[in-house]
Amino acid sequence: MNFVKASIRFQKSSRALTVKVPSFVLRGSLFVRIVVVVGFILFLVQVLSTSVYDGVLNHAFSSRQKLNKELSQIQNTVDYISSTSMDFFKAEKMLHAKLGLPLPDEASRKLSTGGHIEPNVQLLRKSSPVFERTAKMHEDVWRIFGQIQNNEESFNSLTKYIDQSRSVLRYIPSISPTNGRYASAFGPRIHPVTGEIGKMHQGIDISNDRWTPIYAPADGVVEISQLSSSFGNFVVLNHGNGLKTRYGHMQMSAVTPGEFVHRYQILGYMGNTGRSVGPHLHYEVWKNGVPVNPLPYILPNDYEVD
Repeated sequence: MNFVKASIRFQKSSRALTVKVPSFVLRGSLFVRIVVVVGFILFLVQVLSTSVYDGVLNHAFSSRQKLNKELSQIQNTVDYISSTSMDFFKAEKMLHAKLGLPLPDEASRKLSTGGHIEPNVQLLRKSSPVFERTAKMHEDVWRIFGQIQNNEESFNSLTKYIDQSRSVLRYIPSISPTNGRYASAFGPRIHPVTGEIGKMHQGIDISNDRWTPIYAPADGVVEISQLSSSFGNFVVLNHGNGLKTRYGHMQMSAVTPGEFVHRYQILGYMGNTGRSVGPHLHYEVWKNGVPVNPLPYILPNDYEVD
């Protein structure tokens, strides 16, 4: 075997080390250098790819956390809107109950999106929790949107019904036509002027000072405003739907036949005209041509039907 001498000198020293190296090692040194360089390059690639992978992984994890936080916030908003829509439904049921209307169908508010889902979409939803979560939120949003649309349509119908009811209620007597003391009730009595026993009193008498204002208890049209031998200055209001109110013994009338009057408008003033023994208002309510007790048409504490 052939050997090659190699001398190794130490820096800043006169000493030298002589080494005998087999000749085949020198011949293979080029291959060794190539292997070392390739190994070093592979090492650098490994280090760089690990760093890049860790960076990408950390970025993806951070983005995932941020996305989850945003999705949670959106989910809270969706839950709040869903709860609010159910509150609207409760208020809607309460309004239906108060107005005597049929209660809305609760099942109609529990809507779902439904529909066919493609197999590839199903696979993606099952393989990706984030996609599954967003898809579920999307369905919830559309379900709530449908509920809100139903509530809006229902409230619009209720508004129309209430407006129509209000237009009718405006013509129903519901307040006392004047202030004072109830002096005589509806029904049979001894007539204070003639002394007739069992004479039907077709209204109620409210006593107070002369010139006490008398108000319209509801909207209506003045049918009669004239002087009567028995009722003195006498006014009749026609409220429609078979309802009329009559006012007697006024000191003075403030309206004319054919005039449209509103609730609380002054019709005249309390007096002692006609067959009367003192200042008072004789007040009658007629329903479909028959006199009825006016007291059910006078709400307490100045309330009114409106």
